[in-house]
Amino acid sequence: MKQQSSIIPKKRINSIDALRGLALIGILIWHCIEHFDLVHTPVLDSPFWQSVDDGVHTVARFIFQGKAYAIFSLLFGLSFFIQMDSQADKGYDFRLRFLWRLFILLILGYLNGLIYMGEFFVIYATVGVILIPLYKVPTKWLIGLGAILFLQVPQIMEFVSLLNNNVPNEPNKLNIEMSDLFSQAANVFINGSFWDVLSFNTVKGQTAKLLWFINEYRYLQLAGLFIFGMLIGRSGIHKSEEKMVKYSKKVMPYAFAWFAVFYAIVLLLPMFGVKDFALEVGIGLFQTYANLGMLLVYVSGFTLLYYKSKSGRKVMDKIAPVGRMSVTNYMAQSFIGIFLFYGFGLNMAVECSYLQIVIVALFVCAFQIFYSNWWIKRFYYGPMEWIWRMLTWLKPVPLRRKE
Repeated sequence: MKQQSSIIPKKRINSIDALRGLALIGILIWHCIEHFDLVHTPVLDSPFWQSVDDGVHTVARFIFQGKAYAIFSLLFGLSFFIQMDSQADKGYDFRLRFLWRLFILLILGYLNGLIYMGEFFVIYATVGVILIPLYKVPTKWLIGLGAILFLQVPQIMEFVSLLNNNVPNEPNKLNIEMSDLFSQAANVFINGSFWDVLSFNTVKGQTAKLLWFINEYRYLQLAGLFIFGMLIGRSGIHKSEEKMVKYSKKVMPYAFAWFAVFYAIVLLLPMFGVKDFALEVGIGLFQTYANLGMLLVYVSGFTLLYYKSKSGRKVMDKIAPVGRMSVTNYMAQSFIGIFLFYGFGLNMAVECSYLQIVIVALFVCAFQIFYSNWWIKRFYYGPMEWIWRMLTWLKPVPLRRKE
């Protein structure tokens, strides 16, 4: 009976769904700018429009790169805690079930990765395993572990070694292999058929993604975000509007100062004489630090907008269904993206400027908002969420809302 009660739809926290929806919209816009991993830079005949296009790319990168994904990752850790806590209240230990749930996500991620090699569910399912043994670790130890992960010590060591000329100031073997795979991918994605894309992504695309994840030290930040998301849940802040507003006001100025300091370092690195591969590694390191500050600025700003502005809340509530259907919408973005940008589809990666791509991305976002609102009014879950939930419990799960 305990397991049966666990599959009954629960009341959602709308602000969390809205924040997840915003993160998903940001991920979509940035993936469109990246042409869904088809590496190609638009070159325009007009110097004026080229400068506008370069500006669009710079602004989009500043707003979305590394930030939308970070918010989504933080909420993954929070969702883990909410699920564990909800089942614990019923006397049910959810840890093994969550491991099974991650395995299902791994399969869904691999299937999605056949379409779009840059998808991240495979990574989430793999790194997410660490949350299970850490669930009952004391808070003070988790804070320390999260802080160490955010430091990205291996990347610091690499950066220092490059600066001290202890290693050649050039990409290492893994970076060269990754770049080669991305070059191969661009050729396949521009000139190949849909089946060529599937064939490439079966092994080589997955390998390229994993090498990027390793070379960029993203596994460290991701694990840290999962842990701090879980800690937010443990603190109970998400359950109290008053607490969310209070802590958002306190965090905002410090987070912005943190971002400003490390983003300034990113801009100043070339002036300090850092160059070649050392510059690339240094920018990656300090940009990651800066993004953590901007992550908190975004989350705090969103929270204040949601709870202190009636009009802001009204708009955000329209985006919440996108977050409730995050698995469905994210996987749908893969199909839409490759059709828009790859050669067998509309070939927009080659044919369109960044400005045109952003406009198209906004239309796709609007479609997902409209569709998600339509669907959630009629069903408890998105299609993929429903399948994931049924496979999690291996029991029937209600889908259609009662009239």
